[in-house]
Amino acid sequence: MIDTTKLLILALCGVVTSLLLSYKQVGALYRKYGTFYKSYLSFSNPPTPNQSRKSSYSKKDGDPQVAAEPTPLMITPEQVKSYDDRPWRPFRWPYHQTMSIFKLEINHWLDMDKYYWHYIKEKERIWFKYGKENIDWLPEGYEPSLELMETVTDHMLKRYPLCFTLIEDRGKDGKIVKNELTEEVIDMSRPLKEHPLLYVTKMAKEDFYLVMKNPKDDLHYLVAAAVPFPGGSFGINHKIGKHLDVIHNDVPYYHEKLKTSMERWFGRLTPSSPVERASWYMTWDHKLRQNNVYKEPELTEQVKKEALTMDPKDFHVRVERQTLRRLPRTQAIIFTNHPIFYSLDEMKNEPLVPSLIRKIIYEAPEKIIKYKFFEIFRDHIAGYLDELIQRQIDMGLITKETPVKTLPTYPFAHWAEADFDYVNGGFNNPSQKPDHSKEYETSSKDD
Repeated sequence: MIDTTKLLILALCGVVTSLLLSYKQVGALYRKYGTFYKSYLSFSNPPTPNQSRKSSYSKKDGDPQVAAEPTPLMITPEQVKSYDDRPWRPFRWPYHQTMSIFKLEINHWLDMDKYYWHYIKEKERIWFKYGKENIDWLPEGYEPSLELMETVTDHMLKRYPLCFTLIEDRGKDGKIVKNELTEEVIDMSRPLKEHPLLYVTKMAKEDFYLVMKNPKDDLHYLVAAAVPFPGGSFGINHKIGKHLDVIHNDVPYYHEKLKTSMERWFGRLTPSSPVERASWYMTWDHKLRQNNVYKEPELTEQVKKEALTMDPKDFHVRVERQTLRRLPRTQAIIFTNHPIFYSLDEMKNEPLVPSLIRKIIYEAPEKIIKYKFFEIFRDHIAGYLDELIQRQIDMGLITKETPVKTLPTYPFAHWAEADFDYVNGGFNNPSQKPDHSKEYETSSKDD
């Protein structure tokens, strides 16, 4: 005769076993079909532009050591020929000397535009002619440069898969990539035949500064740089190995307003929190290495005479579009710079832009006016700016009472779409579609 207690125990064991099997079966079914169901929901309910803007960041964005990955932009080399960068208008009033940084969408770390070929050719010319005046490094800058090369390569392959193709991935022994834009095969297999920064200049049109923190004094130093197009036209050979205080010594109000906050901010920057900003000055040429207004101080009078012979309509705003991000392995901070030119004429129908420029070149803080050489040419172009301002009043774009202040769309043009990830045709001003290719080609030789 079977003990009743044993029967109850056996029965309970059977029930538990049955439940466990059912749970496993349910889990298996969910794993098998749950992903499909999620995909269906995503397909039938596509994300809104705002949602997609957030999704361009990695899901691990909360991890300070995880950098975001870009989403592919399916633009061909042929399409790049008519593709424009985002329309920067970094004009602020009141004008205060601040970092003026914004969160960077990683998709726009290394933007593409129709002048790509000219920038790459100029980088090659400047390296062969000027060498370490514009591209230089310290021994301790090699590893950060190597990580930068790998980061730029991966970014270009993922962001522009039709413009950069992977020929061979050798794992730890490097990659071989084809730049479909220039048709150059870039062999980055180990051991490298050239310094990593030289491979970077073959892929990206931006300038790169690599900064590392010295544990001895907790200050950030420039350890490597590939800067063919410096905004201040200073030679890298004079800045390499120097810390931020020396590099920014000539920047107006740096020591009074920016020094402490910049060092503190650099210390907090993480790989998952890249930022961007833009500064600007004015010139009458499209030279990349050295604009006329940024020649040596002893040539100021010569520059002034030259400026006064130029047609005011030929003056441009040169925007220095800059980004900052930290690399996860070496913890180096990467500062990029990319010059973009906008003529006064192409911005003439944009409300308040001529008014902002005129106000800034006359009423900005005195040190900034001198630093940007505004006083050399402002009287020469003021009449033309006044004409553009009156024209906007006559067209009803503004009134005499319209306050001159920072645009709501700062730092971009008012006509541009806010969600740039959904724009795939470039960012041409609808009223003006300038192409400065000829000016670039004729003014590239700065010597």
